[in-house]
Amino acid sequence: MKGKNTSISLVLLLTIGMITIVSFSLGCTDQGKNTSEPVANISEPAANISEPAANISESAVNASEPVANISEPIANASEPVENFSSKPVSSGSSSSESVSSGSGSSGSDSSGDSSQVLEPISAGNITSIKWLWGGYKHSGEDTLVPNPENYTLALFPDGTYYVKAECNSGSGSYTLNENDLTIDTAAMTLAACGPESMDPEYMALLADVKSATIEGGKLILYSSEGDTMFFTNGGQAEQ
Repeated sequence: MKGKNTSISLVLLLTIGMITIVSFSLGCTDQGKNTSEPVANISEPAANISEPAANISESAVNASEPVANISEPIANASEPVENFSSKPVSSGSSSSESVSSGSGSSGSDSSGDSSQVLEPISAGNITSIKWLWGGYKHSGEDTLVPNPENYTLALFPDGTYYVKAECNSGSGSYTLNENDLTIDTAAMTLAACGPESMDPEYMALLADVKSATIEGGKLILYSSEGDTMFFTNGGQAEQ
């Protein structure tokens, strides 16, 4: 009986010992697993540490963008310069047009008053010459004389003149002071020269002459009414 109890006690002890050993070994393996896990966790912070580095690089990239934006205002700042330079040019061109139009108007004013643009002439330039009446301008319209040799004017150095108007002729006196010319009424014959004669127009225009000039070898007489008479040189006149 004692031997049987002893055997049972040994079996229990062995069983307890085996259980203890197994429990101990299992505990060791669990501790080994737990010990290896921190290594993995340690690597994770390393990965997390690299992320801020990536974020830092992204910040650096983002930091470069304001530089690009700063350059854009500089490019835009050049535009007002171009606009500023263009305005004076256009205003300059406008002023130059005003000068041109002003000079044109002054020229027309000068041409309107013939006495201001005429150069003084002497009696020697127009006397002792048979001037042939070629035509006249009245109210801006030119009229040609079909037979200039029938309408002549000769001024002489002694202050007298001889005139021929178609079939009539006469003489009188004149005064010349620089360009101012006055032709007194002539003593004329009174023959009827026909309906196509320009005798009336010719004598009326001569009576209204106020100034004279020489242009291109031609004698030009201006009347107080704005009419202009044109004469060509017909050769020497004898008194």
